Amino acid sequence: MNFFLKLLRTTPILALVALTSCGDSTSDPVGPDPIEIEVSGVEDGAVYGAPVTISWSVSPSGASASGELNGESFTSGSTVSRPGDYSLVIEAVRAGDRAEARVEFSLEITGDRRLIVRMFDLGPEGLGGGGDAILLSDSSSLGIRHGMVDAGPRGDPGPTSGSDPIIRDEYVAEQLLALGVDTLEFLQLTHAHADHFGGMAPILQSIHVREFIYNGQPRNFARYQTVLSAANSLADTVIVLSQEREIRLGGDDQGVRTVHLPGLPDYLSTPTNDGRLLNEGSLGTWVEFEGVRLFLTGDSEVEANQRWRTSFAEWTSNIEILKVGHHGANNAIFDDGFGSSSQQSSWLDHTRPQLMLIPANGRSHPRVRALNRMHQEDQAEVYCTNVHGLIEVRIAGGWWEVTTERNGNADCVPGSEANT
Repeated sequence: MNFFLKLLRTTPILALVALTSCGDSTSDPVGPDPIEIEVSGVEDGAVYGAPVTISWSVSPSGASASGELNGESFTSGSTVSRPGDYSLVIEAVRAGDRAEARVEFSLEITGDRRLIVRMFDLGPEGLGGGGDAILLSDSSSLGIRHGMVDAGPRGDPGPTSGSDPIIRDEYVAEQLLALGVDTLEFLQLTHAHADHFGGMAPILQSIHVREFIYNGQPRNFARYQTVLSAANSLADTVIVLSQEREIRLGGDDQGVRTVHLPGLPDYLSTPTNDGRLLNEGSLGTWVEFEGVRLFLTGDSEVEANQRWRTSFAEWTSNIEILKVGHHGANNAIFDDGFGSSSQQSSWLDHTRPQLMLIPANGRSHPRVRALNRMHQEDQAEVYCTNVHGLIEVRIAGGWWEVTTERNGNADCVPGSEANT
C-alpha cells in the first residue's frame, strides 16, 4: 500500500497536496528538484480491519518532515491500532519551500466474534450513586452469551429540589431485558455493599442465572439477605468462591475466557458493616479475548490491590483495560491510601492499563488525586460514568473501540464534593 505525492514549486500534482512556496521564483526560473513525500502503510479513503503501520520518506536530501495524527504528534514507523477515523498530515520543508500531504483513513473492528463490555450508569444519587453493574457479552455468529459482575440500583434525583432520591432496584434488570438477555452464565457479586448488589434480586427474579458467585461474607443487612435468599432459590448453582474458577463465557475455547479470583480472606469470617473491611474482601475478575485482557476489581483498596499484584500477578500485570476500584477513590490507587504525601501507585505501575473505566456518582467520586494520577499514565484513556454515561467497549482482533452515551470527547472530572 503505497502512494507517492509530488510537489512542484507552482502547481500541486494531487489534490492531497497543499503547497506554500516562500522562495523567489523570479530569480530562479528552473528551480531546484521538487519536494517529494512518499507514504506507505495507508491509502487515502481506505478502511482497515487490522492495525496499520505508517511510514514516510521525503526527498531530495536536505528536506525534513514531521507528522500529526488527529492533531497529535505522530512519528514515521508508528502503528495505529485503535478503531476510529483518522486524519494524517505530513509536512515537509526545505529552505523556503514546504509540501503537505493529507491522508484520511479509518480502522474498524471486523469479524464474526467479539467481546462487548457494558458499564451501566447507575446515576448520581443515594445508594444508587455510581455503583457497579458490568455486563460481559460473548457475541458470535452462533449466538450471544452473557455474564454479569455486580448490579447496583439506579439512583435518580427526587421530584423536587432537596427531596429524597429515587432508588430503582429494577433498573439493571430492565436494561438487560431490553438488550434481549434472558440467561446469565454467571452473576457475580464482588462484595456485600448495596451499590453492588441492590439490583440483583430483580435480575434473579426475571432472568435465568446459571451460577451465582459471591465471597461468602456474613452480614446482617436485610437487603443483602434478600439477594442471597433469591440466589439460593432461583439460581442453578450458588458458589462461595474460595479458589480460582475459570468460565468460558462462550462455551468454547475460542471465546471469552473469565477467571474469577477469591477475595482477601482476612475479614470474610467476621459479620461486619465496616465499609473498608467489606471492600477489601472484593472478588476479582480477569477477562481475556483475543489477546485483550481486562481486570475488574470490585471496590478493592490498598490491601486487596497489594494481594492482587503479588499473589495473582499472572492475572493482573500489564493488562490492557482496568475497571478502577472503589469508584476512583484515592485508596484504590495510592500505596498510602491517600496520595497526600506520595503519589506512588504500585498498583498502576503493575497493571499498566491503556484504558481505565470508572463507575462513579460525580459527587463523592472520582477523587481529585486519584484521577490526576490516572491521567499521568502515558497514553491511557480514562472514562467515567458520571461524565460519559453508559460506557461500551467492543473488543475483537486484539483491539477495542469505546463508545459512550454522552460527552465522548470530554475528560473525566472529580466529583463535585471530592476535595482531595
